[in-house]
This record gives sequence, structure tokens and C-alpha cells, in this order.
Amino acid sequence: MISLEDLRQALPEDALLYLVDEEGAGVLTPQGEARAQAALREAWGEVESYLAQRYALPLPSLPEVVRAKALDIAVYRLFLRRGIRPGTADEAAAQRYRDAVAFLRDVALGKAALPLPPAGEPLRPKGGAQIRGKRVFSRESLEDF
Repeated sequence: MISLEDLRQALPEDALLYLVDEEGAGVLTPQGEARAQAALREAWGEVESYLAQRYALPLPSLPEVVRAKALDIAVYRLFLRRGIRPGTADEAAAQRYRDAVAFLRDVALGKAALPLPPAGEPLRPKGGAQIRGKRVFSRESLEDF
């Protein structure tokens, strides 16, 4: 999960206030914090919806790439509250969101993998195929057909 502290490290304070301070207090109020927390929860839910297609959740650790993509999604959700203005830097948030979703889709499809540290037993992506058993058909056994 990502936290408000993660969001504060990802954004300058004035940018965070621009996105959540609808009261115009100039500081992070409980209402603004609640807005930020809601965006973080929604973003994490979106991230997990992709990861759950490939990995058992919760993950044993949170890779930095997943944290960064989740924050990009949260920031985009906060920008949506204010509106994305064409031709401004707001569009960078929209592009970062699209990039995050593309990466998460690739993870879900198995085109990209998460850099998870090895634990006691290797973590296998959910839904992967594994082949075991004895070969039934061979050239020799099908020779008469």
C-alpha cells in the first residue's frame, strides 16, 4: 500500500495543496488529507486489480516500480478532481497515468515481471502453467499409426 507520506515525497507541497486544498486553507487540512487518502486507496485498488491477475496478493514486498506507478495513478486521480487543462503541465500527469496502466497491463499479461526478492520458496506468477508427468506419445509408440 502507498501512504500519504509517499505522496508528500512524490509531490512538492504546493502541488499537493493545489490538488487537495479546496478550502483554501494553505495547509493540509483533515478534509484535504481525506481527499488524498481516498485517491491513494483508489489508486492502490486499481494497481491490485492488475497485479491480482498474475500474482498472489498481498505481495511479499512492494517493488519500487509498483510504488511509483501507484503514485502516478493517485496523482492523476487528484488532478481529475481539479480537471486536466489541455496544453499545460497537467497533461504530464495524464501521460504518467497512461504509462502506469500500460505497465500494469503488461504485468497482468506476463509481458513484464515484478522484481520480487527471493523468499523461502520461489514466487510463481498466478495462473502459470507447469508441466509434469511421463510422456505418453512418442515416435516409437505412434509408429504403427
